[in-house]
Amino acid sequence: MAVSAAVAEAGALDETLGQIAFTGAALVDAKACAIYLRESEASDELTVVASYGLSNEYVEYLNTAQPLVVGQGPSGLAIHRAKPISVEDILTDPLCEPWRPYAKRERVRAMVSVPLRRKGSFVMGGLNAYREEPGPWTAEEVNLLSLLGDHAAIAIRTAHLLDSTRRQVEGLSLMVRSLRAQAHEHSNRLHAIYGLLTLGEAEEARRMIASIEESYHSIYGRVTGRIENPTLAGFLVAEAAIALQSGIRLTLDARSRLSWLPPALDDLDALTVLGNLVHNATEAVSEMPQARRKVTVTILQNSASTVFRVRDWGRGLTQEDADRIFDNEFTTKPGHSGIGLSLVRKIVRRCRGTVEVEHFKRGGLAVTARFPS
Repeated sequence: MAVSAAVAEAGALDETLGQIAFTGAALVDAKACAIYLRESEASDELTVVASYGLSNEYVEYLNTAQPLVVGQGPSGLAIHRAKPISVEDILTDPLCEPWRPYAKRERVRAMVSVPLRRKGSFVMGGLNAYREEPGPWTAEEVNLLSLLGDHAAIAIRTAHLLDSTRRQVEGLSLMVRSLRAQAHEHSNRLHAIYGLLTLGEAEEARRMIASIEESYHSIYGRVTGRIENPTLAGFLVAEAAIALQSGIRLTLDARSRLSWLPPALDDLDALTVLGNLVHNATEAVSEMPQARRKVTVTILQNSASTVFRVRDWGRGLTQEDADRIFDNEFTTKPGHSGIGLSLVRKIVRRCRGTVEVEHFKRGGLAVTARFPS
């Protein structure tokens, strides 16, 4: 009932996953519980996507230093065999040898892994429950967790679809906003040119047309020569033109290069990340003195990572606000939903990337999203 309610409320995916982890621990009176999922249907790599009762350090360890893999360890075997795997004592069971040091730190001794089965035979991931004391797991406990696992798989699939829809809507909204602003600006320019021609000022109209064309091609050349992705290039060209009309200098760092997107990042997600960072930055400088009405976008890429960095010269944030800017529905701007940066963090985390905020003594801040290539 708790898991169904979380999905029915159409909350954020991580909130639904957190509810499932909490429910799993409560069902069998366990100290902790974790949910791990495949990277994709074709992948054997597993990622811990939610946990209850485990430290952030241990989750980070499982996702980086000692990752879970299908067919290896209790978690991987539960997926590979599509049936529960129980461990009476982590410190003595040979299946758990690579994870023993952290199990000691987390003070867990017994564990059980149950598969998350979607419709058909495909196993999308698993659910682990951990206890502080060693000992066997009863058939009733394993059956309860297996029942939760089967139900959770449906809930996770539904939550994934809702979350994907949110990201797509956000990405499309950013594109529509840029297109609407461009249409409005083009309309204003056409009216100005029409007015000049009506007044017989043909030479003045010609100069205006030449100036508009020169400005557009200058921005277009700087961006498309460095950014090969057409969605992001088009967005940056449009946003630079829109910002210019508001007296804001939005520039692309000359070092920027982008030849491809990381495998886990599609066009709309990339647009959602970059678009929200750019919009927040331009709003941050919109009321600043002219000298500080500037935003710099840097996109760097090598064989190891792809980096989106957006730097503004606004007023910056207090440390308290900086610690919360990625929280769902948190905003410092009246009339804003506060979901933009929350989506940024979710996309970055899903791609196993990182997001950082830098503060500057002279004012302003920079937000950097880094994705593994």
